[in-house]
Amino acid sequence: MKTTRLAVLAFALPLVLGACREESATPEVDEAAAASAPATAPEPTPKPAPAPRAAAPVAAPTPPPVCENCGTVSSVVSHQAKGEGSGVGAAVGAVAGGLLGNQIGGGSGKKIATVAGAVGGGLAGHEIEKRRNTSTYWEVTVQMDNGTTRTVQYPQAPGVTVGQKVKVIDGQLVLM
Repeated sequence: MKTTRLAVLAFALPLVLGACREESATPEVDEAAAASAPATAPEPTPKPAPAPRAAAPVAAPTPPPVCENCGTVSSVVSHQAKGEGSGVGAAVGAVAGGLLGNQIGGGSGKKIATVAGAVGGGLAGHEIEKRRNTSTYWEVTVQMDNGTTRTVQYPQAPGVTVGQKVKVIDGQLVLM
């Protein structure tokens, strides 16, 4: 008897559901089949929702080309370069030292003081000449946009400060 009820239910249920889809009114059900059917009829399984479409991959924007000559000033340093002695300072110093040494003492002490004055004057004159010829130069270090570092030398103050954007053109800095 149970198999008969299940067979009737299996046959009637698709018909009833089909009628519900086609008509908006309540379907007419065979009362004998409804009486033999359990109180709660199993609901049909819903159709799975369609899978969402995958979005097309968005191409990343291409970065702007790197300026090979552009960068940022990372340091400005001044340096002292000792000058060279030409020998003129040593000669003038030796003569001056000799004259001063000759003024000291008498006899053989005078000769020793003259020689010592000439040697000391020559050394002092040479050092004074080197310091007089000392020059100052500046080194500007630039951190380039492409990751490299460049150093530019100037014989006088370059007029740029750390953090400024510059372009290196023919070994010279141009502010941007």
